[in-house]
Amino acid sequence: MVRKKTTSELEQAEIKLHFLLEKRDLLNAEAQQMRQERDLAHEKKREVGEKLRSLKDRRASFAADARSHREKRDGLQGKAKALIELKRKLRTSGHTDVGAELRALTRRVSQMEMRQQTASLTLSKENELIDELKESMKRLKVLEGLKSDQDKIVKEVRDLDGGITELFEAAEKEHAAAVTSSGKARAVHEETVGLSRQIAALVSEGNEKHEGYLAARGKADEVHAKVVEMREKVLSIRGAARAEVREARDLLRQQNRSVRAALLDEKRLEASADAALKALLEKGKVEIGR
Repeated sequence: MVRKKTTSELEQAEIKLHFLLEKRDLLNAEAQQMRQERDLAHEKKREVGEKLRSLKDRRASFAADARSHREKRDGLQGKAKALIELKRKLRTSGHTDVGAELRALTRRVSQMEMRQQTASLTLSKENELIDELKESMKRLKVLEGLKSDQDKIVKEVRDLDGGITELFEAAEKEHAAAVTSSGKARAVHEETVGLSRQIAALVSEGNEKHEGYLAARGKADEVHAKVVEMREKVLSIRGAARAEVREARDLLRQQNRSVRAALLDEKRLEASADAALKALLEKGKVEIGR
């Protein structure tokens, strides 16, 4: 015989099953929400990451431009310093100012020539004058050569001065350009720092949402296992209830058949008694069965 289950037990099982289903659905919805928020954080992180990469490329470009200008500046300054050193060497390697000596000797030669032409000199004095004049002329030629070399050096020094000035001016322009590019690189770097912090925050948020998603999904799986167990229990109780109903119906049918059989037997007995009574009446006597 099937064990009888009470209706209250089935109702309690169905109520608990309904509660578990609602709880599981809520946890699944929470897990879905967490997953969507996690995916949104990851998507924002990708977007910010693309912007960060673009900014890093700009920063690298500005930094490279600044390095290029600094290298040009250093090269120009190096050339200028080299010209300054060459200028120093030219000045130190050159002779002292020969212009005054040349002018003085030129006047002296002119005076000696005038004296030779106009003065009445003895032969010995004239020979002395001629010898002195010859020596002075030799020295004059030397001084003229030295003066020519000195003029060339002066011109070279002047040219060097102009070149040095131009080099320093160009170097200053390169320095200004390097400073500008460095400033732009620093400004972009500040932006990258802010974006890097934003990415770090999004990564943390994404990880947090992912952990929440896993936790909610885990709880939903646990509740789902209970749902399966409780559904089996409800089905078992319902099956037992249906078995009880079938058993009750079978008993009722059996009882009905028994009742009908008894009623049929009773009718047969009544019919037999009526027949016997009729026979007795016809014979005029009644026989009591032994």
